Amino acid sequence: MKILYLIDNFSIGGAQTVVKGLMEKNAKNREIYAIALRQKFPENTIDHPNAICFQSKSKYSLRPLKFLERIISEKQIEIIHCQLPRSIFFGYLLKRTSPYIKYIIHEQGDVFESRIYSLFLRILKRKADGIIACSEATKKELSTRLHLAPQKTSVLYNFVDLARFSPGKDSAGNRYKIAFAGRIEKRKGWREFVKAAKHFHSIKKLSFYIAGSGTEEGKLIRIIQNQEYSNIRFVGFKANIEEFYKAIDLLVIPSHFEPMGMVAVEAMACGVPVLAANVPGLNEVVKHEINGWTYSSKSVTELTNAIEKIINCNPEKVKTIIDKGIEHSREFSFEIFSNKLLKFYSALF
Repeated sequence: MKILYLIDNFSIGGAQTVVKGLMEKNAKNREIYAIALRQKFPENTIDHPNAICFQSKSKYSLRPLKFLERIISEKQIEIIHCQLPRSIFFGYLLKRTSPYIKYIIHEQGDVFESRIYSLFLRILKRKADGIIACSEATKKELSTRLHLAPQKTSVLYNFVDLARFSPGKDSAGNRYKIAFAGRIEKRKGWREFVKAAKHFHSIKKLSFYIAGSGTEEGKLIRIIQNQEYSNIRFVGFKANIEEFYKAIDLLVIPSHFEPMGMVAVEAMACGVPVLAANVPGLNEVVKHEINGWTYSSKSVTELTNAIEKIINCNPEKVKTIIDKGIEHSREFSFEIFSNKLLKFYSALF
């Protein structure tokens, strides 16, 4: 099958990780293509000759359309697999000009955030030959907002590179390291994490770390410059995030909502226990006191209580949860993802 993976950009995110993995794990396949509609920093390189980034920084330009039409015609593309809103819109336009191609909408969670996008999807879905959701929660949101019958959407959890994310503790010293990793924006819950860290300011054995980048990065830096937050260290964007995981003792994911929660799977695969907000999507990955812990989202009190309980937890109980987390992470392998995706493609013809 000749497949074009279309995405808005090659920056960071779950959709970008999926496209990068699909291309690099199939590096010898010259019948697959990945095209990003624009440049966006930080940009991840994809080690495949057919990975192309359109030379534009505009978020709204239609200039890539003619280029894509030429690629589809010259390379005889059979499937156009679209992720992220702009790419899904472009896929709709391309399906109108090339009706023979199979047009796939792969929803990674934007439907949770924008009602306007949901209204657009109601129109775009009419041309779709297949719809994929990254979790049961995302599927439910699509069904509700787009008035889709559940059987119209297939669930395919994003994969984690288990060769890259694997157990191997690097943490040393007598300090217990608690961390947040993700985009620095309100809905990721970094503010609640900072408030919880402040609560433990007087406990010297605890230290808190924040890795990531985002629109509220400046606000975060200004807050933790206060002496009351001296136990928090902001380390910025980490390209080798697996090394960050292996240097910590607990990962906190305080998201207000989460389409799936790849960060949770990555940490579990590295042998790091996870404390996550109990929200749809994320709670499909993190099961309370089975492979991790959960607490009520947005509650700083519950978050601080949960952290206190975990740091005082019986070591054997913690080890059991870590082991269950490692075992659970194997369900998100590239091989499982790839096999399910190929079956999905085959069913389109």
